[in-house]
Amino acid sequence: MADIVVDSAGVHNFAGEPRDYMMCSYARKAGYDMGGESKYISQEQADSADLIVCMEHFHVVEMQKRLPYVRWGCIKLFNEICFDEQTNLIDPSGDTGYIYHYVFEKIQEGCGTLAWKLSKMLCQGEIFF
Repeated sequence: MADIVVDSAGVHNFAGEPRDYMMCSYARKAGYDMGGESKYISQEQADSADLIVCMEHFHVVEMQKRLPYVRWGCIKLFNEICFDEQTNLIDPSGDTGYIYHYVFEKIQEGCGTLAWKLSKMLCQGEIFF
């Protein structure tokens, strides 16, 4: 089976800034370690990615600016690829704990769905998006 490497980086250049404390807190309670600092997606990362998952339509547009048209197929909206919805994932920054909890649960559920879809594709020898 192929190696799968997962990384997280943003389209805004907040590199070196601490990750969102509230989101890290919810993740920690669920057993995930999101410590460290935020990262900016490099051109090298974008060029070599088989799949780029974006949380908002704005992020999709930003990635399309960085990649040639023939690579746009690897850019997917999180809710689209995980839930077949053409909607943005809510950005909880500065919102209530309830919204953070909702977004964390949505991300956790979506990542489980995405892992299942990718595993199925790899086992069937299908090409990524």
